[in-house]
Amino acid sequence: MIKRIYPLLGGLFLSVTAMAQSSNDALLYSPNQPFGTARAQSLGGAGIGLGGDYSSAHTNPAGIGMFKTGEVFISAGLGLTNNNSTYLGNGQLDNKGNKTNFQIPSIGVIFASNKGTGDKAWNNVSFSLGYTRLANYNNKIVVAGYNDKSSFSDTWVDQMWYADSAGIVNDYPLGGSIGYRAGLIDRFRHPDGVVDPMSNASPTRPTGGLTAIQQRGILETRGGLNEFAFAVAGNYGNRLYIGGSINVPNVNYREDFTVMEDDATNNGANQPNNDFGYFDYRQYLRRTGIGIGAKIGVLYKATPRFRLGGAFHTPTYYSLHDSYTADIDVNTENYLGKQYAHSDNVTGGYPVEFDYNYVAPLRAMAGATYFFGDITHVSNTQGFITADYEYVNQSSGKFKMSDYRDDEKALNQNIGAIYKAVSNVRVGAELKFATLYAVRAGFAWYGNPYSNDEYNANTDASRKVYSAGFGYRNKGLYADLAYSYTQGNDRYRLYTSTTQGLTPAAATLDYNRSNVVLTLGLKF
Repeated sequence: MIKRIYPLLGGLFLSVTAMAQSSNDALLYSPNQPFGTARAQSLGGAGIGLGGDYSSAHTNPAGIGMFKTGEVFISAGLGLTNNNSTYLGNGQLDNKGNKTNFQIPSIGVIFASNKGTGDKAWNNVSFSLGYTRLANYNNKIVVAGYNDKSSFSDTWVDQMWYADSAGIVNDYPLGGSIGYRAGLIDRFRHPDGVVDPMSNASPTRPTGGLTAIQQRGILETRGGLNEFAFAVAGNYGNRLYIGGSINVPNVNYREDFTVMEDDATNNGANQPNNDFGYFDYRQYLRRTGIGIGAKIGVLYKATPRFRLGGAFHTPTYYSLHDSYTADIDVNTENYLGKQYAHSDNVTGGYPVEFDYNYVAPLRAMAGATYFFGDITHVSNTQGFITADYEYVNQSSGKFKMSDYRDDEKALNQNIGAIYKAVSNVRVGAELKFATLYAVRAGFAWYGNPYSNDEYNANTDASRKVYSAGFGYRNKGLYADLAYSYTQGNDRYRLYTSTTQGLTPAAATLDYNRSNVVLTLGLKF
């Protein structure tokens, strides 16, 4: 199954196998943005030591024990993502990726009993059922520039260098084989008679007149990581709350990857014919899967004004299915002219499919909340400040591929070397006034998951999230509105090559995402 193992520090979206699973895929299952209800998001996602919100079912289930009445709610929101790139010196033209999507970030119901039996007894047991979107995959990256060193198709030549004629035609349906069938990768005979594959698009090819190619890459992703949770929690003496949840995450991920290359010399006055005009390559991935995990937590009221909480999330076991197709349009001018090839031509009409497993790392977190103001009655002006700390060892994620042990080992070695343990911090505050209203603000910082600066091109890939919100409550009805702004920097490599000097410099990315979420609820 392995055709070529790429260098450890090859770049983002590095594929070490013919299957195209990537070490970078591990981050798809590790949320790095606040999630849940509008109230939770406006607090920067903080709430481990707070409770009293449905989002506790996905963070610290003990917080569900604070409910003494039932509640049903639904949230709706809009996400706007922007990426500005600089690639091969170009930071202005055709470098913006924008993506807007509507989402249902959470929906759920809580059932609660209220026995109220005293300070030394179990006063009530509450449970919840619902779902929350843990990660939003809607994103778009666009890079463009002039490359005088290599072509994206050189990566296929890397894979096919030692393949025989039948292998070149049939063994690489997602790249090299369709490139060969469309005339982009031909065969070149050295003076010593050795026959090797070559790319007609590469500026470094032995023949032709290419001095540079104009490259454009687009990575567009859709979908999300949605988690269904059943949580139960108990309240002992109105001071100690203990809870647990069974969590079933669902993966729905779509990825459209496009590379377009044009002969830059064709922009000149002479319009030279050098057997390459352009190619447009497209690869489509559909990934689905389901997981299972558990979360346990505790919350303790040390004093009427001070609460402490802690939670532990077990590793989550995912069963995943990938389905790939690809196609290519090529113009090799007077050589073969315009040609088209599809992966179906190689596979007999079927997509390229893989089944495998992934185990996401465990997570541990703690939180504290302090209440201020007049807390003697709910109608009085009052508020709180809450803060969370979360620890997750990103390097401990593991792929499981029983049929491809070499692939499994290579991917897991990459994960262990590339990633590190990170600390995430979230803080939030709320002020209630005039009985009905509340204003909120929050901040979250998600640490840089990369342990090797060379892999991430010395970029700090941490995320900062700023949030604010407003709440209204009246006779069992409530509405919460939140806005959050996420900012970060990344590097993105369009491709890597095993041939020294052919890997282009990584593009720099300025990333931001705005989320607007509205939650409507009813207590019963």
